[in-house]
Amino acid sequence: MQLNLTNYSKSEQIGLFDKPEENKSDVINKFKYGQYFTKTKIVERVLKIILEFKKYPCDASILEPSFGTGNFLKVLSNNGFNNVVGCEIDPALTEKPKDFFDYLISNKFDLSIGNPPFTKYNVFESYYYPKNYKNSNVSPSMYLTEQLLKKEKEKIENVFILKCLKHLKNKDSSIAFVLPISFFIKNRNKEIKQKILEKFSTIIIFQNKEVWFDYHIPCCFAVFTNVDDFKDKIILQFENGESHRYILPISEFHEELIPEVVFNKNHGIVQNTSGIELRRYLSKNKLKCKKSFDNNNVSAKNILEKVKIPINEKIEPYKLAVVRVGNSSVGKCGLINIENDILNDMFYVLDFQKEHQNNKSIKESICEAINQNQDYFKNITCRVGSKSIKKEDVFNFKIKV
Repeated sequence: MQLNLTNYSKSEQIGLFDKPEENKSDVINKFKYGQYFTKTKIVERVLKIILEFKKYPCDASILEPSFGTGNFLKVLSNNGFNNVVGCEIDPALTEKPKDFFDYLISNKFDLSIGNPPFTKYNVFESYYYPKNYKNSNVSPSMYLTEQLLKKEKEKIENVFILKCLKHLKNKDSSIAFVLPISFFIKNRNKEIKQKILEKFSTIIIFQNKEVWFDYHIPCCFAVFTNVDDFKDKIILQFENGESHRYILPISEFHEELIPEVVFNKNHGIVQNTSGIELRRYLSKNKLKCKKSFDNNNVSAKNILEKVKIPINEKIEPYKLAVVRVGNSSVGKCGLINIENDILNDMFYVLDFQKEHQNNKSIKESICEAINQNQDYFKNITCRVGSKSIKKEDVFNFKIKV
């Protein structure tokens, strides 16, 4: 496989090879296969999570659909499980490579467990393409939905879930996967989640403060199962030296289900509980602005210099620009002139409602209130790679003007 680096900015190219011990071919392979290998101590911890809720005998049939360096296989064996089947496509990791998507669906299991590949969005070749399997003995039509069959490509972790659903032996079977925390963003992956709800009535999502891979990717461990004592329940568990558990109705499966965020909100780390929501001041109408990655005069580095509207300038063209992504910059904001300023792609640019278009005081007060509470945006969510927020997070922010 060839990776065309001309498609990347200089900073992205540097990010592809940020470990000195890894050569170019190793990194390309990692992103092609979506490989993020789970550390053994994490595998040991998450296996205990499953067994706390669901008891499986040692001869239970278990599938590890992408075993990588074999940490799940090793921990399962160390815990006495003796009926485990594994697939791994990368010939650098096994003498007998096996593509999970060529593995016959007639093989059924009590448990599918592991760390499926994560999609690397900025590497073109790493997507799952149904057309690549049109001549396989296992047609994509056997596990993809009609809607997904119409798409050229799909996130690989989602396809692993869908195919594992077809490998369930019965209603007592479970799927337990390491997943990017972004899977549980509100209203994301709705079609996949709906398929999960058709089979399972208990969902467990575990997250802690450990670094699970050599690369720091925000992730969680999700168990999709059926437990009588937790029927129609979602269990969120967050560990930060202590264990914190939250139980929600399964009807909230399409909401934001990130255990660390729920912990932050429940323990006052997210403090934004009084005032008027910004939706009272902001318009939801789409706003066009000038953007350029290379030729911009507004970025996260200088946005805090743009918190006031210059004297004697027209007020109406000034709009609210909020940094939407970045571990240190997310939540910074300023007032940009929609007619003159050019931004990079790190911003949400939001218009004000008609009655506030020429209100200099309101615009500057909103900007100041957001900047004084940047930690709110850092704590309400986390994503794969960098922290980011949704427009809805800005509209929900409360201020006192």
